[in-house]
Formats: sequence, structure tokens, C-alpha cells
Amino acid sequence: TGPCGTMIPEHPGGDGLEDSMDGALEDAELLAERDVEAADQGSMAKPGGMCGCFSVAYYRPYFDVDTDRVKERLLSTFTFYKPEPTFLTLIKDSPDAYGPFWTATTLIFVIAVTANLTSNAKTGYNYDFELVTSCMSLVYGYLAFLPVTMWAAFKYILGVQVALMNLLCLFGYSLFLFIPFALLALVPLLSWPALMAAMVSSTLFILRSVIPLASSSKEKAMSVLAVFITCQAIFVLIMKFRFFS
Repeated sequence: TGPCGTMIPEHPGGDGLEDSMDGALEDAELLAERDVEAADQGSMAKPGGMCGCFSVAYYRPYFDVDTDRVKERLLSTFTFYKPEPTFLTLIKDSPDAYGPFWTATTLIFVIAVTANLTSNAKTGYNYDFELVTSCMSLVYGYLAFLPVTMWAAFKYILGVQVALMNLLCLFGYSLFLFIPFALLALVPLLSWPALMAAMVSSTLFILRSVIPLASSSKEKAMSVLAVFITCQAIFVLIMKFRFFS
């Protein structure tokens, strides 16, 4: 009964109202959790847009690689004489920049050390830091120039779409084949044979991955691949006459 004697109707569905409120709260909590998960996934995703490649987050996925995968890819370079599986087949859609970066950096260190040891054997100990900067320019320049050039040639000359990061990964790991031969180049009599062997094995390793992509237009592909082989030869000649002469 109300204050004026009126009857206030009872709500027989009171329990149902409480249940519906509880359900609404649970739905709200689920939506909030989904929003958080979506935000987390968005933060891990590679940012798009015109300037996405200038952010650190853009390159983070390419350094998210475990040791076993890097080891597998390094060892695959020694099977350069086998037609299958190719390196691009091995990496599929998961290229990494970790292996190429440290492979190139290790090669720079090995060349700089062996070049200094070779020169010191003739003139006495005199560490030449300029060799390090020259070697960095050569190796990092190779790793930046050749993949971009081949990507552009495949896209605009051959009409073949291939991911730039896949090519960068391919060229980066191919440098691993130069490391043991650069150590052999410490012996003057072995410098030419060692560097030629490094060039041949590295070139075959790259060719067996890119030739299947260019099978649709063989004449144009031969010209593109001839330019690539010439660049490989120039890279080795600079290495020989600058560091192992």
C-alpha cells in the first residue's frame, strides 16, 4: 500500500529482471575483453599507411624469429646445388631481417679482421679502421641495393610480383656463404679461388630461388639475371682488390 492508500503492484518478474541485468553486465565485460584483445593485436600488427615503413613497429615482426629457424635457414645455404626446395619456398610468407642483418655484420667483421691481418703480415701491426667503414659500405650497400634492384626488375620488366622482404632475406642469408671463404682468403694463394668459390655458390643459391619465378618470360629474364650475375662479380672484385690485394 502506498502513502495515500493506493495499491502498488508487485513485480512477479523481479528475479527475471535481476537475471537480465546480470546477463547485460556479462555481455559488457565480454565486449570490453574483446576490445582489449583487438587493441593488443592491433599494436602487434604491422602498421600500414604511407609512413608505416618509417616506424619501428613496422620492422618488429621481421625480428621476431627463434634461433632454430635462423639456424635452419643458415644451413639451407649449403644446399645451393639442389634445385628443391628453394630458399623462398622454405621461408614462405615469414621472411626475417634478423638473420640477414647479423650475417652481413659477421661478414663485415670477418673481412675487416682478415684484411688487417693480411696487410699487417707485410707492413707490421697497424690497425686500419678505414677498412671497417669501407667494408660496411660495401656489404650493407650490397644488401640494400641488389634486392631492391631485383624486386624492381621483376615487377616492372618481367611483370612478376615478389615480396621485397623475401628478396632481402634471400640476399642476406646468401652472404653466409662468403664467411668461410673470407677466412680462407687470409692465405694469399687461396684468396682468388676462395672468393670465386664464394661468388659461385652464393650466385647459385640465389638463382635457384628466383629462376622459377621468371620462367614466364625467359628472354627478359636472361637479361635481368645477367645483370645480377655482373653485380655479383663486381661485388667480389671490389672485395678482392680493396681488402685482399
